[in-house]
Amino acid sequence: MNPRDGRWGHDLAQVLNEDGVGWRRVFPLLAGPGLFLVTAPWLREHPAWALSVGLWSGHAVTDGLTGWLGRRVSEGPLRRLSLSLVLVLVLVLALLAGAMLGWACELALTTALLDLDGRITRFWLHLSFGAALIGLPLLQGLRRVRALRRVEQERALLRAELMLLQAQIEPHFLFNTLATLRSFVRQGSERALPLLDAITGLLEGTLERLRQHEHSTLGEEVEMVRHYLAIMSLRLGERLVHRVEVDAALYGFRLPPLMLQPLVENAIRHGIECSEDGGTIQLMAQVSGTQLRLQITNSGGPLNTASSAGHGMAIANLRQRLQALYGDRASLTLATNRAGLTEATLLLPQT
Repeated sequence: MNPRDGRWGHDLAQVLNEDGVGWRRVFPLLAGPGLFLVTAPWLREHPAWALSVGLWSGHAVTDGLTGWLGRRVSEGPLRRLSLSLVLVLVLVLALLAGAMLGWACELALTTALLDLDGRITRFWLHLSFGAALIGLPLLQGLRRVRALRRVEQERALLRAELMLLQAQIEPHFLFNTLATLRSFVRQGSERALPLLDAITGLLEGTLERLRQHEHSTLGEEVEMVRHYLAIMSLRLGERLVHRVEVDAALYGFRLPPLMLQPLVENAIRHGIECSEDGGTIQLMAQVSGTQLRLQITNSGGPLNTASSAGHGMAIANLRQRLQALYGDRASLTLATNRAGLTEATLLLPQT
């Protein structure tokens, strides 16, 4: 399906494929003719009988064409076109065909004498009846589909937040950092106090971001990244060089909490630490159109498609959170830029 169609066309196609539209409801389809045949000897001469037969026939045609054509459009080669537009045309075509057939059927069976105004009124009655009878189930289906999507997004977000919490309170990182701090203290190194301050700032920031659940600001996220980079600089020494190039004018930009630090951590773990010579981590932010572009570049190890499980889990977790929060309006990509450096690019909509 064409992604340009938006959610509406996809939702309607899903409803047409799931609901009992298109002659899938056997009982009403068979019950109608049976009821009319049984009542014909007594009510055949009454105008209401002809009207009922016409309304039922028109709805049967509208229902059948809507489901049959809708499913083939969404599954066939026409799905390459604008799905929303094609499905609307299908609904209009099916409704007009059903209304005209039902109207003609009534005029052929009725014993009442109808003038031109009466015939036109009858046609609008068939059209309105068909629209209500096919439109209400489709609207209910759309509401159900969207409600289910919201529930799935909330569940995905909760799962992602749980994974985020597990990733942030990682024993391996804490143990290594505390071991480094203990070593500095025993040596009487002047680096002990800056490391302790950085650990305290990082933990306080992490817990604060987790309590916020929905939104943080770019300034707060950058502050956490600075704490993390300070810790890793003290641990790795000259092997790590870092630059944070974020304009203070962008600090008020709202974004989900704990989006930047996992990317920086991922770059150090899979780019800098695995390189004997280390490298440089660079964080940049800029507004591009209606989106905020965040880039984390590392000059350490090259991008490896067969990354370790931790690397894949961190990226997958962030993408899951983005999908739950923004749908297709946000993205996270990993690539090698023209300079041969590994680059993570995070695009967020301006809200």
